[in-house]
Amino acid sequence: MEKQGCWNGMGRRGCMEAVADLLHVELREVFAVEGVAASLFFLAEDGLYAMAVQADLLGTLSAEELEAARAAAVLDKGRLADLLSGAARIRMEPFVPVEPDFYYYMADDNTVRGCNWHGTFADFAHAAAGNCFRTEAEVLRYLPQLMEQLKARYRAERGLAAPEEAGPADELSLFDELPRD
Repeated sequence: MEKQGCWNGMGRRGCMEAVADLLHVELREVFAVEGVAASLFFLAEDGLYAMAVQADLLGTLSAEELEAARAAAVLDKGRLADLLSGAARIRMEPFVPVEPDFYYYMADDNTVRGCNWHGTFADFAHAAAGNCFRTEAEVLRYLPQLMEQLKARYRAERGLAAPEEAGPADELSLFDELPRD
């Protein structure tokens, strides 16, 4: 009998592929987690692995060094649970393209677009906002963090307080009756 995936209807597709899609990473893609300086991480078919490599070395390791770190990596179930619950986030890495690099960005109509860097005003505006990414998946992965950073910077520069969250009594639907005096 053929083994089923861990969720109904997944068939041959593995659970960790679905987790990778959810986190907007590829299987075996190396990434850093915010607040964790002593490790880099990657997802494999059987879970999340932590490599004993300083997070600030991301992107500087040779292929041999990366494979050696992967071979010595240990399964980290706790950090996977944190990523899935939102208690931890994948750290956004800045990408600074140079001519004629192709980069992706979030456009003002909330679509992912891409173009070659040519040093135009729009290119520099995207870079200044941190809105340059290597892949479409990176745009989707980092957009929530990017929006938080941009909103915080906007509020700080204008001396605005963070907006208060609405409580249940602050929200009305079309079917709620207004209080009568």
